Amino acid sequence: MRPAALLCLLLAAGCRPASPGPPMVTVQGAGSTFVEPILRVWSAYYAEETGERVAVNYRGKGSGAGIGEMTRRLADFGCTDHPLNARQVAEAADLGGEVLHVPLVIGGIVPIYNLPGLPADAPPIDFTGEVLADLYLGRIANWSDPRLQALNPGVALPDLAVQPVTRADPSGTSFVFAEYLAKVSPGVAGVVGVSNLPNWPQGVGVAQSRTDGVAGYVGRTPGAIGYVELSYAAENPEVPFGRVRNRAGHPVLASSAAIAAAAASQPDTRPADGPYSLHPLTRDLTDAPGAAAYPIVGMSYAVLYRSQPGPNGPPTRDFLRWALGPTGQTLAGKRHYAPLPEPLRLAALAQLDRIEMAP
Repeated sequence: MRPAALLCLLLAAGCRPASPGPPMVTVQGAGSTFVEPILRVWSAYYAEETGERVAVNYRGKGSGAGIGEMTRRLADFGCTDHPLNARQVAEAADLGGEVLHVPLVIGGIVPIYNLPGLPADAPPIDFTGEVLADLYLGRIANWSDPRLQALNPGVALPDLAVQPVTRADPSGTSFVFAEYLAKVSPGVAGVVGVSNLPNWPQGVGVAQSRTDGVAGYVGRTPGAIGYVELSYAAENPEVPFGRVRNRAGHPVLASSAAIAAAAASQPDTRPADGPYSLHPLTRDLTDAPGAAAYPIVGMSYAVLYRSQPGPNGPPTRDFLRWALGPTGQTLAGKRHYAPLPEPLRLAALAQLDRIEMAP
């Protein structure tokens, strides 16, 4: 029985509830907006399961901010969808030692758009990776472009200028999106590059901070297109999101099942290239080969120092262990993420076992 339900029964019976437990501990987390929706759910459930003795305060500020706050010990853990690069690893080593990457969930990035005049029951707009790339490179400037029309026969796409929206802050969502586009578009690979702050062409579109900034701009701007996490898009249906044709040639609407299919179809090995090659449990999941796989998929990691001095080390580790347990992973599946494959989940738990609690 949950603590809140037990309290109600005690009060109804005229009994006094048990005396308060130990003082509440607050674990501080910051970073990825990609994983923020499930972190908020986890935090609420975990507070209840610990009898309100442990609170997790997570601030979605972007992956870059999360890495920075964790590195400077302004947060007990950070969350990022972009593994630390060699420079960040060296900076962290100087300040606090080895940083562990602990996989938490797998999620999808979806293209959202604002096309006035389409009927409410219109099917999702179809895209390919190449078309998405050219929209963001400024090579497709109008929604009536023949390439978009060919992908969407029977849909009356408007004669309306395209307004691409990107992230203004260092973002793991941008990293995953650019990583996918670079695989299918030489233009993105050669001009934009792959990073958490891609070099989008100047004069093409606008930049907004955080996921809600991107979604808000798209929602109020006819012709706009943006990229956000599936978990955010699915819970804010006023802005529709499109399907993306995968490597097998199938248009796929993002879902927990399509994200899981992408993870299942990729080899469970660490890529040879950085930043993935620097960390044992990081994976490149974009442009997966499976027929049912959604192509714009990434993994979100908790990053924290292996050496944990001070009183917040044990509750931080225990919360992350709970998130990787049955309750945490089941909740993730219900919030439009894919739970970790079992071998990776067990490896993530083993990473947590490496944490050293300094006196």
